[in-house]
Amino acid sequence: MIIKQLAFHTKDNRHTGSIKNFLVFLIFISLIYITVLAPFVKTGLKIFEQTIKKIDIVQEWVKENFQKISPLFPPYYSKSDRFLPYVVHTPYFIDDTPPGAYDFTLEQNGQLKIPIPAPCQGTIRRTRFQGKNGSFATAQGAGQIVELMCDGTNYYWLMGHLVQGSPPRTGTRIKKGQPIGIQGLTGRTSGYHVHAQIHYHSGQRITNRKITRPFVENYIKFLRKGSYF
Repeated sequence: MIIKQLAFHTKDNRHTGSIKNFLVFLIFISLIYITVLAPFVKTGLKIFEQTIKKIDIVQEWVKENFQKISPLFPPYYSKSDRFLPYVVHTPYFIDDTPPGAYDFTLEQNGQLKIPIPAPCQGTIRRTRFQGKNGSFATAQGAGQIVELMCDGTNYYWLMGHLVQGSPPRTGTRIKKGQPIGIQGLTGRTSGYHVHAQIHYHSGQRITNRKITRPFVENYIKFLRKGSYF
């Protein structure tokens, strides 16, 4: 009986000793953290907080000054789908040459020779040149044209008077807001503007403005809002 009690006390002492050793180990690790690692962690957190503040400051500065510096970095060199709000002029919005077309002028920071953001996500269907350049009296056609097939729809956009050679190649995948060309003066035009038409996949131009006008007006709202931030 005495031997059994001694054995029990021996096991209990071993168990208690293991707990004590574990607690000593935890205290030791805590002391190392407090004396060695904690200062580095605090320093790291401070650096992280300062970095976040700097990012916020830079973002605010970009918002306030992007329009001023944008002429130094022509946006048409970028393939980004991000852009700041456009001014959209529509004095001759309804264009019946040909029937069902629309005209509008894009402006940004006083600039007119600027990128034309895509009205939808899709694929460049075709690019071509129609007519010829020259004075308003001698020029013909819509000049540089780009056609953008919109994903998940039965129609595509046609835009004319772009800077010659500015549209992406046929077959290029395009995100909504990504440049599909630069507003220009090619073909017969009295000034910078975009000539827009909407066609069915078959190529038939949609002349019913009850169908097309909501698309064009929503696109103009998109341009005026911007998508940069």
